[in-house]
Amino acid sequence: MRQLTMVMSLVFLLAGCATVINKVVKEPIDPDKAGRTVGEEIDDNKIKTYIAVNLKKADPELDRAHINIAVFKGLVLLSGEITNANLKVLAGDVARDLRGVRQVYNEIQVRGNSSIISRTNDTIISGKIITKFAFKKDLPFNNLTVITEDSVVYLLGTVRTSTGDAAVDIARNTSGVEKVVKCLEYVD
Repeated sequence: MRQLTMVMSLVFLLAGCATVINKVVKEPIDPDKAGRTVGEEIDDNKIKTYIAVNLKKADPELDRAHINIAVFKGLVLLSGEITNANLKVLAGDVARDLRGVRQVYNEIQVRGNSSIISRTNDTIISGKIITKFAFKKDLPFNNLTVITEDSVVYLLGTVRTSTGDAAVDIARNTSGVEKVVKCLEYVD
C-alpha cells in the first residue's frame, strides 16, 4: 500500500510539472537535436574506454603511441602521433569495430610523438577557443568538443550549420591555430 501511495504521489507531481510548464512556455517544446542525453554521454564514455583498452591490446606499439580519443554521439576522433601507417590503419579499425561507433575520423599523424611544449601549446589554444565559445551567448557550443593537436584544431560534435560555421570562424581567428578540421554532423 505504501508503494502505491508513493507511485501515485509521483504521478501527480509529474503531471503538475507539465501543467506549470504549459502555462509558462508559449511555444511547443522542441528538444535540442544536437545535444546529448545522459545515456548518450554514458555510451560515449564507454566507447572511449573500450577503444583505449582495445588499442593497447591490439599492438604493443599502440600502447606507446600518443593517441587521443574523443567521442560525441558515436562519432569518434582519433588524433595524435604514431610511428607507422599500418598502426594508424589498425587504430582506426579497432575503433570502427565497436558497437555504437557511427563514424571514425582517423586524424592520427605518422611521425614521432609531440613534445610536452607542443602539447602545452595545444592546451592553451583549446582553452582560448573554449573561452571564446563561452562568450558567444547566442550560439549553443555545448554540443562541440575542441581538440588541438600540433596547432591543428579539430571540432567534433553534432550542431546546426550556423553553429558549426561560427565555431570554425572562431577557431580560425584564434592566435596559434594553423588549421581547423571539421568533424561535425549537422542536424538541420
